[in-house]
Amino acid sequence: MVNYMIAVDEGSNTEHSIKEIITHVFQKDKDLLYLISVAEDPITFPSSAISAVVVSETLKAIERKHKSILINRANLCKNLGVNVKALLGHGNHVGEAVIKAAVEKDIHYLVVGRRGIGPIKRIFIGSTSRYILEHAKCNVICIKDDSNVVDQIPTSSSDSLSRHMDTNQTIDNRETDSYNDFEHLHLHV
Repeated sequence: MVNYMIAVDEGSNTEHSIKEIITHVFQKDKDLLYLISVAEDPITFPSSAISAVVVSETLKAIERKHKSILINRANLCKNLGVNVKALLGHGNHVGEAVIKAAVEKDIHYLVVGRRGIGPIKRIFIGSTSRYILEHAKCNVICIKDDSNVVDQIPTSSSDSLSRHMDTNQTIDNRETDSYNDFEHLHLHV
């Protein structure tokens, strides 16, 4: 059995990365796919009880957003017949948190997407994919976002997927709050 981990977000490259790995590398009858979304903790400054309430509500909103992402992506994988586990991480640095989770879960291949941000933007905001490529102890597969790539998932899976769910659907707060089919990881580094 090979353990794969895909760092997921709301971007379209996440879905592309999932489909590429499932189509070309993943063995459905043997392998395990972990999806991880890391809720980055907001920078806070201690000041008052009001700011504590604001921070608490902000944290809830951030976690709800990442749960929703995981639910959408896990449902996509399940509809494609993949054995998948969802991980919700919390941390101060997404790249470090993903690497820590990969070590903790004994991941063989970490999969990241590459959006192709420009050099100026990269200087100011950095690149999580690049950080993971340079620091991960396991092998890393980088899936380049290419809007010209034709979907190569077999027609029956693709048809089944479109009938069962829209991957860009919005999950309401009640469903997100009650969904517990994932593991919480506290990955502060």
